Amino acid sequence: MRWKKRTEWGPRTLGSDEWAVLEAQIRADDLAEVEQAVEELTGFMDFFRADLDGAPLTGVTDGQLAVVQCTGEDRRGRRVHAVTFYAAGAVGQAQPHAFDRLGSSASELVDYLQSEGVGVAEITWTEHPYVKRAF
Repeated sequence: MRWKKRTEWGPRTLGSDEWAVLEAQIRADDLAEVEQAVEELTGFMDFFRADLDGAPLTGVTDGQLAVVQCTGEDRRGRRVHAVTFYAAGAVGQAQPHAFDRLGSSASELVDYLQSEGVGVAEITWTEHPYVKRAF
């Protein structure tokens, strides 16, 4: 259920103008509880709306980490709540770097869901290709 990798995964190093993207697809008894938990964890962050590769992206950010969430279906057609983390900070140029931010955020999410007693059946983590930062 945890994501522990804290190293770069792209075919090249993360640029200072890029985000590392990590997605959690959470299958749970009550997806509204998962959404509420994410809202509570990110409540201090500022709302944003930006265009990413020509498509609108909305979520919350603290400037170095952006979080986007939605409810949908996984590849097997099961209902999941997807939480996508976009982290900035190239290794060696920022402290903490993007991959440390992603690791900390992923751990905080899992710990919070467990502490709140949210009935999580499964979390699938997907490391997506780097994308250009929208802001």
